[in-house]
Amino acid sequence: MHNQKLRDGCKKLSLTLTDSQFEKLEAYIDCIMEFNKTYNIMKADTEDELAVNHILDSLAGAATVEKEAQKKSGCTIADIGSGGGCPGIPLAVYMEHNSFVLVERMEKRCAFLEGVVSKLNLSNVKVLCSAADSVVPSSFDIEVFRAFHPFDKKIIKLLKRMLKPEGTIIAYKARSERIEEEMFGIKDLVPTYKKIPLTVPFLEDHERNLVIIQ
Repeated sequence: MHNQKLRDGCKKLSLTLTDSQFEKLEAYIDCIMEFNKTYNIMKADTEDELAVNHILDSLAGAATVEKEAQKKSGCTIADIGSGGGCPGIPLAVYMEHNSFVLVERMEKRCAFLEGVVSKLNLSNVKVLCSAADSVVPSSFDIEVFRAFHPFDKKIIKLLKRMLKPEGTIIAYKARSERIEEEMFGIKDLVPTYKKIPLTVPFLEDHERNLVIIQ
């Protein structure tokens, strides 16, 4: 079933997806709506709300993530605290030539993610059912996450431990002043970072930013 909001939103983001990629994202929306009936995996009452607040929000950062991935050969991208699979699954559908690992510690969510990966036939995605602090050190080239955790010293050390030496952390965040507060608290561990404003289609009045730590 066509989701027009999703298709219009990708056009606004200047992302070119094939029919097969759109079908995968639409099937993903169906999986979430179905699973939400019994277990609230992702906050959304309608398919359009899901398409905008979660899928398009994830894809709003796709160009930046792709640009970072192109700098690293054989790049592995991890979605930390993946939950219902955002931003990892939308990014993996769009960036089908990159390897993705969805790191999630809750078994019920892992079972949902495994089901989605199998149903969407995502050969570039693995689910790692593990707490972040049990992940093998230096596993990933890029770490992405959305609503995982505010930046503090404990979290940044954990993220750095899982990351390869030349790796990149890309966090989906909201308001600038909140980001500045968080980054001020970890400035001795992260002296520099980049902030890229994102525009999410149909959510233009919500401030969204990517925080990039090299």
